[in-house]
Amino acid sequence: MSEQVLKVTDLTTCYGSISAIKSISFYALDREIVGIVGPNGAGKTTLLESIAGSVQPLEGIIEFLGHRIEHWSVLKRRQLGLMLIPQEANIFPMMSVKKNLEVSVILSDRDKREELISYAYELFPILYERRKQIASTLSGGQQRMLAVGIGIASNARVMLIDEPSIGLAPKLVTKFFETLKKIRDDTKKTIVLSEQNIKVLNIADRLFGLEAGEIRFDERKENLSRDAVKDLYLGSIS
Repeated sequence: MSEQVLKVTDLTTCYGSISAIKSISFYALDREIVGIVGPNGAGKTTLLESIAGSVQPLEGIIEFLGHRIEHWSVLKRRQLGLMLIPQEANIFPMMSVKKNLEVSVILSDRDKREELISYAYELFPILYERRKQIASTLSGGQQRMLAVGIGIASNARVMLIDEPSIGLAPKLVTKFFETLKKIRDDTKKTIVLSEQNIKVLNIADRLFGLEAGEIRFDERKENLSRDAVKDLYLGSIS
C-alpha cells in the first residue's frame, strides 16, 4: 500500500459560530488522484483552504510528509511542497504568462527550473503560444491552465485544486482532467481536487463524499455506484 503523504485528523473550521467543516478525517496517498465531491456549501473549499493554511482551523491535526503543519504559514507549507490552486486569484494578473512561470519556479531547485517551465508549456501548448501575453487577458480556461502551470513550476509535491471545471466548456473539462491525470502519471505527484462534475470519476482513484461539513464516505472509485454519486453529490453531468 502507498504511503500517506497528507493526513488530516478531526479537523474543524468555523466562520464565527458556524462550523464549515466538522471533525473531518481525510488522507491522500502517494501518487494518487483524490476527488472530494459534494454539493455547493458542503465545505469542500474550506477543507482545502484549511489544509493549505489560508484559513485557520479551530482544532485538528494536519500532517504532510511526516510533519505537523497545522500551525505553519502558507509559505512554509508551500516551500515543503503543498500548494492550493483556488478557483480564482492564483495568477499574477498584470504579468505575462512567461513571467508568471518564472516567478513561480523560484521556489524550485535552480537546476530544475528550465525543465519545469518547459514541462508546463508541454502540458499546455497554448501557454507557450501566449507566453508574452498579460495573464489577465487570457480566457478563463487559459487562466486555469496557467494556475496549474504555476503549480508545476513550483514543483508542488501535492496540488490541492478547488473546483477546476467551473466555467469550462464540456470538451475543455475532459481535456483538462486528462491533463491532470498525465501530470500524476508523469511526475508521480499527488492531486487532490474538489469537484461537482461527474467527469471527476474518470480520473480519481478514490473519492471522499462531503456533505454539510462532514465526510459521508471514503471509497475507491470502483467500489462506488456512479449513479448514486452523481445523484447525491455531483451537480454537473456535462
